[in-house]
Amino acid sequence: MFRLITSRDVMAELTRHRLSSFAIESQRYVNESKDFGGIKFIRPAFYLDPDAVYTDDVETTRLVEASICWREMMASCEAYYNHLLHIGMRNEDARKVLPNSTACTIMMSCNLRELLHVYALRSSPAAYPEMRQLMSLLKTEVDKVLPGFLPEKEDK
Repeated sequence: MFRLITSRDVMAELTRHRLSSFAIESQRYVNESKDFGGIKFIRPAFYLDPDAVYTDDVETTRLVEASICWREMMASCEAYYNHLLHIGMRNEDARKVLPNSTACTIMMSCNLRELLHVYALRSSPAAYPEMRQLMSLLKTEVDKVLPGFLPEKEDK
């Protein structure tokens, strides 16, 4: 069994694997307000710290701009979520303003054949970058118990 913490959009992709079993933390019952530690967001793979110093190339400038946009949107979503709770809305209603970047905890279990299948699909160069990052972390944990069971993947 694996305990994974990832974003809601990656969770939606991962749970498409029907031969795996998943238990997912509920946004309906979990209060994510600042009074309870605040909302946890998973930074997207494109994220660059806007406060760091970079070169002025076009791609870096684009990624920094996207990172600023993402950071401001997460702050806005958190403010609206907290406001809805403050005016008396229930968690299940306030969660409607939470974005796909909201962190969620997943408990995943599967047999070894399914683990190989999930890993092969979700760590390929065609997979979503954040899913590949999650699979890299999963491989690290699997290697502790079954060294070499999951094959090395090329970063492309």
